[in-house]
Amino acid sequence: MSHKKILAATAFCFFIYFLPQNIFSDNIEKANKYYEKYDYKFAIDIYEKLMAKKPSLAIAEKLANCYRFTNNTGKAEEAYARVLSYAEAAAINYKYYADALKQNARFSEAKKNYLLYAEKAPDFADYATKMANACDAAKMWAENPEPNVSVENQLALNSEYSEFSPVKYKSGFAFVSDRWFVQQTTKKDEPEVYGWTGNPYLKLYSSDGSNAPKIEMLPQPVNNDSHTGPAVFSASGDTLYFSRSVADENKKGKGKIIGRTYIYTSVKAGDRWSEPVAIPFNTDASFSVQHPALSPDGGILYFASDMPGGRGGTDLYASRKNAAGSWSNPVNCGNAVNSVDDEGFPYVRNDGKLYFSSKGHVGMGGLDIFSATGSYNNFGPAENLKSPYNSSKDDFGILFLDNQSGFISSNRNGGRGLDDIYKFSISKPTEKVQVLAVEGRVFDKETTQPLNGLMVNLINTETGEKVSVLSDVDGKFRFDLKPGQNYVVKGNDDRFFTRQEGAISTKGLKESTTFNVRFDLERSDAAYLVRLNDIYYDFDRWNIRPEAANELNRVVSFLGSMPNVNIEMRAHTDARGKAAYNLALSQKRAQAAVDFLRDKGIEAGRYNAVGLGETQLLNSCSDQKRCSDQEHQLNRRTEFKVVKVKSAESNVTASLSAKK
Repeated sequence: MSHKKILAATAFCFFIYFLPQNIFSDNIEKANKYYEKYDYKFAIDIYEKLMAKKPSLAIAEKLANCYRFTNNTGKAEEAYARVLSYAEAAAINYKYYADALKQNARFSEAKKNYLLYAEKAPDFADYATKMANACDAAKMWAENPEPNVSVENQLALNSEYSEFSPVKYKSGFAFVSDRWFVQQTTKKDEPEVYGWTGNPYLKLYSSDGSNAPKIEMLPQPVNNDSHTGPAVFSASGDTLYFSRSVADENKKGKGKIIGRTYIYTSVKAGDRWSEPVAIPFNTDASFSVQHPALSPDGGILYFASDMPGGRGGTDLYASRKNAAGSWSNPVNCGNAVNSVDDEGFPYVRNDGKLYFSSKGHVGMGGLDIFSATGSYNNFGPAENLKSPYNSSKDDFGILFLDNQSGFISSNRNGGRGLDDIYKFSISKPTEKVQVLAVEGRVFDKETTQPLNGLMVNLINTETGEKVSVLSDVDGKFRFDLKPGQNYVVKGNDDRFFTRQEGAISTKGLKESTTFNVRFDLERSDAAYLVRLNDIYYDFDRWNIRPEAANELNRVVSFLGSMPNVNIEMRAHTDARGKAAYNLALSQKRAQAAVDFLRDKGIEAGRYNAVGLGETQLLNSCSDQKRCSDQEHQLNRRTEFKVVKVKSAESNVTASLSAKK
């Protein structure tokens, strides 16, 4: 081989050896420059290729951040999972990963990673725990949207790009968009690309509000070659307040590098808008003010800012309009509205209620829309509008057309573009009829079979009203109840020994409620309540006459069929005569009944005799009061009482009527 060929081969080998490394180094430097100048859209393409060739934690983190900054939550989730595969990854990546998971509606996984962030970053444990717990609320709201609220994409208004923050303008609307739009200029240049998104800069557009809307870009000098919007118009429509970003002259990127954002105002005279003038809230350009909103009377200007002294991120501020037309020094809207994270996109409804978006309050994912009552810097607690106003994605830029309809902006799944405008409608809730009832079933305790034809009683303890129904073939029964009442429901039938009841109250109930009751009744072949016909005794005697024996035989039958029952035979007299005599007489008569049971073969120990004389009168016919023979007869009775039941649930009293 010649000397020249050897030199050529050697040179080629050196070229092949060093070329990939040089290209790799050049690409990292180029991607990092894009990253530093916020040209994330262009940095992503290079970082993806670098990760495929020579992955590292540094590249993985920057790629994940690019997806987070450009709001690509699907790619961000994948990218941060890859970052966390590196053991030395910073703890903050658990938060970013959890944020992406939550925005992708993976609430359980998000909660786990917020808790991991709390564990690995103890200084932020309270915040991380709050965000973890918020995942439970987000899941519940997502699965239970407000039933009377519908949300519909405004397809005729939206494009494949971003449209958001509509406001009333003339007979239609104005809104913000980064869509491609050919302006009528002599140069016919396409809009300059914003390196952060790869799309044109934001501009203000108008729509006539029709079903097939005519969409036009607001003219210069409102729109310029930088970001313009969101905006708000005065009630008269002749004064415009809007956000405008200015370029950072110290940085050059794919397009302009956006620096601070200011609120500008412009006044319309005839068909032309005046040259916009910045409201002097940030004269030193050390912070941004943006997202203007006006109170219904135009006297208060609300906006978002990251000025010093806030709680964190961007806060909401308010300024009052002075008599001369200038605006007062801004004040923070307070801790009820502002959080340690970002708040923005304020809007004030005609009734003065404040609406805004936040990432720091308990929400469903990204930005959620909240409301708060109050004014200026005095507001009540922020209230999440929940689903379907909010989703796991970003929801913001609300506008009410009236109290029943309006628009929201969202990048939720299923949209036409990046951010879309949706119309919401609130239907009148169906008037709820409060239904109060008690339903139940009765069963034979021994066989566990349902009982058909059993009488069940419902007693209103407030009014004394009693209603009865029979159980059906499945043992079921039902009663309708009235609000604000107390009830007792009883299973009551002579064929069953065990007696059960339940107390029910409808007082204080606001929602429809059905109570459930179950009765398990123990069967008896004899009657549950044994009542005897009159038992006659000879005057001043206590022996059992033949007609009385017929009634006492029913007691014998009862005891024979209920071997687990012991009874007490009890005899009573009226109040006539001496009390001591009546007591002794009643004891003899009770004993006579017991002797009858013994003679019929009922084993001893299952009964005993108790004479009560005149001690338990059923009425007021005492010695001091004159009563008829019929009234005295009511007190002359013989009865038995169940005093012991083996394995039964309650005691039952049965009465046997008798005459003295």
